[in-house]
Amino acid sequence: MPSANILILYTGGTIGMGHEIAGDSSSPLIPQGWEFLQSAMPALSANGFFTKENGISFTYKSFDNVIDSSEFNPGHWRQILDILSENYDSFNGFIVIHGTDTMAYTASALSFALQNLGKPVVLTGSQLPIFHPRTDAISNLSNAIHIAAAKVFNLPIIPEVVICFNDKLLRGNRATKSSSKDFSGFESPSYPALGSLEQSIKINDEYILKIPTGPFSIKSHFETNIIIMTLFPGFNPDILSLLANDHSLKGVILRTFGSGNAPSSEAFINAIQLLVEKGKTILNISQCQEGFVNMKTYKTGNNLYKCGVISGADMTLEAATVKMMWLLANEELKDVSLVIGGNLRGEISEN
Repeated sequence: MPSANILILYTGGTIGMGHEIAGDSSSPLIPQGWEFLQSAMPALSANGFFTKENGISFTYKSFDNVIDSSEFNPGHWRQILDILSENYDSFNGFIVIHGTDTMAYTASALSFALQNLGKPVVLTGSQLPIFHPRTDAISNLSNAIHIAAAKVFNLPIIPEVVICFNDKLLRGNRATKSSSKDFSGFESPSYPALGSLEQSIKINDEYILKIPTGPFSIKSHFETNIIIMTLFPGFNPDILSLLANDHSLKGVILRTFGSGNAPSSEAFINAIQLLVEKGKTILNISQCQEGFVNMKTYKTGNNLYKCGVISGADMTLEAATVKMMWLLANEELKDVSLVIGGNLRGEISEN
């Protein structure tokens, strides 16, 4: 019988939440320890389905202090990356149990930081805690195991950071949280799903990245001195001019209209030019969930292009944010402007 070694890392999130006061359903939900989570899913035990019937060996690790994912920061990303790096050679696949609020940010961060990833890193969680009678946690975790232990189930190995949620398999840096109430919590608006996990599992091989040939490594630093600015009718460009004189600021993500359009007023264009002159990296992404930035289509977008603003194409907000943070921390500034608009991990469609 085929076998696989799988590492499951528990960071916290709704999936492992329990009431602060046991037995009091009116008390707030707080993260519980790994034992709480494991006790609710007997299939993970040594005598459970996956080990007894499929020969899968599980190793469990947990953050010392599990957290709500809204508390996540780059330090937590580094914790995950260190664990993946230390254990990379010993396991066939990895599962990161994570809260949903910032899961797409973490998935994007891991996708850029993991160099030459040749094994599946699967993020999953749930919209309802695992103790809830209608929880989606058990099916999500079961599906994640099928992807992480692909060879056991005669599935192709997916050498990517992915999100496995509500019977969908999504590229991590293409996913965005779309709902806080539906079981279908994530969507991939500009790229097809990598697979579906219904009664039968279908993997869309043509959309999966190739297994790399280079050596695995990590680059785990992230620059946090960036800002996201969302344009709106009446936006005051003086705010941008003030930001240009902030010496700590390294980058600006500009959420523009439609296909990358922005006001063409002299005050706005001057503010953008000042930001560029002060050495700030400016990335243009659309406010539309399904939007592809092409600054050459309309004059209002072309003005930004002439100023030196870089197109973010169809990157999600999460991918664009983390990509900028990662590049600014790991590349020379002159190189960031050359690389940030290009496709590194399948986060951008060729247009």
